[in-house]
Amino acid sequence: MSAVGTWYSRPGADSDVAVSTRVRLARSLLGFPFPLMLSREQEEQLQVQVLEAFARLPDSFDIVYLDRVPPLERKILLERNLISQEFSVSPNKLLLVNQDESLSAMVNEEDHLRLVAIRSGLCLEETLAGAATLDNGLEEHVHYAASIEWGYLNASIHNIGTGMRASVMLHLPALVMDGNIGWALKRTSQMGLQIKGYWGEGDNSLGDMYQVSNQVSLGLSEKDIIGGLRGVVTDLMGYERNAREEMLNGRRMEVEDRVFRALGVLSHCRMVSSKEAIGLLGVIRMGISLRLLDRPSLEVVTALMVLSQKAHVQKMLDTEGDETDNKLVDYTRAKLIRRALEEGNV
Repeated sequence: MSAVGTWYSRPGADSDVAVSTRVRLARSLLGFPFPLMLSREQEEQLQVQVLEAFARLPDSFDIVYLDRVPPLERKILLERNLISQEFSVSPNKLLLVNQDESLSAMVNEEDHLRLVAIRSGLCLEETLAGAATLDNGLEEHVHYAASIEWGYLNASIHNIGTGMRASVMLHLPALVMDGNIGWALKRTSQMGLQIKGYWGEGDNSLGDMYQVSNQVSLGLSEKDIIGGLRGVVTDLMGYERNAREEMLNGRRMEVEDRVFRALGVLSHCRMVSSKEAIGLLGVIRMGISLRLLDRPSLEVVTALMVLSQKAHVQKMLDTEGDETDNKLVDYTRAKLIRRALEEGNV
């Protein structure tokens, strides 16, 4: 497993606000009960079919049997959003992931297959195309459960129809600073989309990161879902950019102080918690977007937000579990960030 998925290191469109785009496709295989009703034997039969299908694809995927993976490695997969919380602790689960972690599949989560594509920046059509290519390749070798009336059939009503959940992670520090994030959350919900904190809940997300996604896939085409999401995301990016410009024009000293104070703390501190690190990195990311700082790159800061999480730091220390000295974790995290800020890479 790489230090962090290399898709993070690739510049993306509108990356000053749009951090990443993610498309997830829920699929069920014909002839099997839904995952909650599968016997152990049926689970294994389904896994064999899926693995045989993946083996015939042109791209290679690593096979991760979660039962054979140490708890620390499972936590890392969870921190990278490659698996869900329930999936991480359930027995007999299987993950497939490509080299740069831009494509992955959970087998027997809520649905038989959850195919995920992720890219840097705002690139809904390209990310959907990546997920669709994987989906179509698999469909040549397995039979999906589907109907003309309802589309793809899955365990939850929210995942029938196209079975698609598209999302964009946005960095919205200016809307948070000027007190308008609550209004943005409400407006997005009124448009039929879901917006939630990526590291936290409601309007208190660490690093000011928010994920916007569709809630319904039934009765809508993939094109309709992508178009509706793009419209709302574009509006939110416009609000954020206007708020940043207004802050620079009216509160420049305050903004500069906040950015350089964050840089000063992370450049010199010897211990820092994950919560504080992600919050300060979010401020530095805003400073780079506003051209108050010329280094490191946005991609390096985004990667640091992931690497600052506890399991990733424990991996560096080659330790795991609650017995790990939290002060040592905080010290190592601070050292990692100091070096990355100084060298401009992770």
